[in-house]
Amino acid sequence: MAKKSFEELVQLKQDKKIGWLDFVRLGDNAEEYARWCEDHGTEPSEESAELFVDMTEERLYEKDDDLL
Repeated sequence: MAKKSFEELVQLKQDKKIGWLDFVRLGDNAEEYARWCEDHGTEPSEESAELFVDMTEERLYEKDDDLL
């Protein structure tokens, strides 16, 4: 599969056509996720991809809070 937009990925995830690992690998953060796995000594997996997404979302919310 080629890179997808965030909206496309969300829809595929909601439709249960992809898991967290594909969600990350097909999105804009694929390289960042690969580096994150390497930095944390973990293999790419559904669990680590879900954790990565959660952490990325938290950082985005923190940045939004700083702007208020």
